[in-house]
Amino acid sequence: MNVAQLKRQAAGVKESLEKLLQLHSQVGAHLSQIKQLDPATHPLEASSPESLQMLVQLSLAAAHVNSAVTQLSCAESGLSGAVDALTATAIPPQASSSAAEGTDQQPQTRRPSYRLIHRSGNPPPVHNQRPARRRLSRDELANVFGHLQPWELTRYRRRLGTPLFHQSAANYTHLVIDCEDDTARRMWETMPLAVAHRWGKSATNVREIKHRHPKWHDEWYCGTWVALVEGHAIGREAIAEKKRRERKRGDGTADAVAMRDGDDPRSADDGTLEVLSFEQVKLDNSIDISYPPPSSDLPPIPTAPVHLPALKTVRNIANECLLARVGRQWRTPAVKTLIIRDSWAASGLRAWVANCEAVEVLDPAILDASDAVYVPSALPADGKSLAALRTLRGVEMNGSSPAGFDRLREVLVARGVSRSIRELEIGMGWMPSTDETVERCQSVARLIDAIAHPEAVQKGVFALSNDGTCGQIDPELLSRSSTGPAAAQKLIRDFAKRAGTATYSGEDEAHPAAITDDTFPAAHTLRLLGDALDDEAKMERAVEIASHMPSLSCVKIGDHQELDAPATEVWRFLERLQAALVSRGKERSLSVEMYLSPSAFVEPVHTERSPCLWGRGSNDNLPPVEEVTITVLGGVQDDHYETFYSNVMATITSFTDELKGHKKTCVELLNCHLRTDFQRRFMAQQAGLSLLSGGPYKLSLDVCGLCVERRNAAT
Repeated sequence: MNVAQLKRQAAGVKESLEKLLQLHSQVGAHLSQIKQLDPATHPLEASSPESLQMLVQLSLAAAHVNSAVTQLSCAESGLSGAVDALTATAIPPQASSSAAEGTDQQPQTRRPSYRLIHRSGNPPPVHNQRPARRRLSRDELANVFGHLQPWELTRYRRRLGTPLFHQSAANYTHLVIDCEDDTARRMWETMPLAVAHRWGKSATNVREIKHRHPKWHDEWYCGTWVALVEGHAIGREAIAEKKRRERKRGDGTADAVAMRDGDDPRSADDGTLEVLSFEQVKLDNSIDISYPPPSSDLPPIPTAPVHLPALKTVRNIANECLLARVGRQWRTPAVKTLIIRDSWAASGLRAWVANCEAVEVLDPAILDASDAVYVPSALPADGKSLAALRTLRGVEMNGSSPAGFDRLREVLVARGVSRSIRELEIGMGWMPSTDETVERCQSVARLIDAIAHPEAVQKGVFALSNDGTCGQIDPELLSRSSTGPAAAQKLIRDFAKRAGTATYSGEDEAHPAAITDDTFPAAHTLRLLGDALDDEAKMERAVEIASHMPSLSCVKIGDHQELDAPATEVWRFLERLQAALVSRGKERSLSVEMYLSPSAFVEPVHTERSPCLWGRGSNDNLPPVEEVTITVLGGVQDDHYETFYSNVMATITSFTDELKGHKKTCVELLNCHLRTDFQRRFMAQQAGLSLLSGGPYKLSLDVCGLCVERRNAAT
């Protein structure tokens, strides 16, 4: 194609553009008219023909304009590049005559082959200038690559070079030893401890190291965690040592550097690592964790102290990592919050507490009073080493002696804890009716009075479970303690108000305590054990307790042990409880759990030991029972399997027939042989059961036993 053809084609394109300009003026006039429309004088309905036509035409116009703009932009860019290339290679013709010299000529200017879409303030690139990635400073590149995970950054190590690689790692602020992500887990599991130590040494600005380990595998990569922490400390120490050497020169360089970094040049290294956190992760069953878990061994013990001056929070630390510190010379003076998960390692906790100068929150999870004494004893009894402590949780009453609580009180007070604890949680567990419980409560009351702020006492000092309650108590304890110390009585009464379970065993009470609706207001479960229903007086006491439990929803007969009274006495108790509730306008639905001997299902169903409701006459006086769970404790002789199976099925059917509001029955068989035979008979006979396939009940057989559930509560 010659120049003349190029000119003709260019003229044609220009003519088309001029037509577009004319159309631009016409369409612009129409759009101006639309903008001038007044809604008050042109109230077009959204569904009118005029408005619909207008919307269609505007949509078409917008689509055409957008398409034209896009296509012309691409064409202009390509045309610009082609023109630049053509004009750059052209040789200017020589003047052939004096007439040509006198002709006015426009100077040809070279246009850049790009469109200006943003002005950065920097000069545009010129030929032979390095690419942008090579014009960035090392600090800028380190900031970019410092956002990559360790396994991602490792891929670029050779191309980045050692200095930039380490500088990128130094920009890490958070490091996660993660078992959930497949790539991360494989990397950590194959990383030698020496490599982990070098990563920690490079990560000199890290603020948090998080250990996400598989559930039930606290030791998973505990060694790597230790190597990272200790490597970080060594990296920080190297920086501090470099600053100290520069300061010794006295040339002012170090001071200038320190001031630029915001540090006092006269101070030691302040550190950056502030948080060590831990999390259990439930992995998919397909993921196999070898035993022993990878890197469960610890690195060699460092010869010099490991300084972590900025560490303030240790959250949910696992036992293995708690113990890992023992004997490794870690220095953590700034720790304010120390929370342990399921601790049994008092020696590990003691190592953490030993050099904490201002701990404010201490939660050892589960420690008896003796271990709780052992831990703070690592601090000097100077009247101030624990003066900052404001939260104390995890001390257990069960298993602790009264003397243990007295000693704990003395140790804490000697270290500056004097009515200063604003959040105190003591795990009370089960308060049985014994003289030792009364004595222990007296010691606990003295401890609370000595260390707890009145605000903490008012809020409550009992560790609560997820349902807002705090363990179980024997109602007989209220009677036993009624003649004891006033402080113990108050503690027991307060605990009774928070307890989730009241356990009545039919113990003789010389002076029965009065039971009101305010005695066990939170208790949702009544356990009846031992002699609870042995005679009329004890049954009456059990009914009195149950009828004054405003939150009662479950009656548990036995608990991995059989009640002394026969099963028919349970139904008599429930009938009398129903009468008491109705008389007080407190009727409610209940669930019932029974622990029974297999012999209860070997005898005929109409005997008093059988829980079957057939043969009792009327069951109309029973309360509504939504669920019944029967746990069978033990096995039967081979020749009784058939009888056992038949009577269990008859008992289940009697519940569905006789109990008001009944929804579900479960029979759990703890004996393996009995459970296997029951499942075999059920599978062989299920086709003939009227309860199956489309009936009102759903049957399910699992590893524990059989469940029968009503499909629709209305049926």
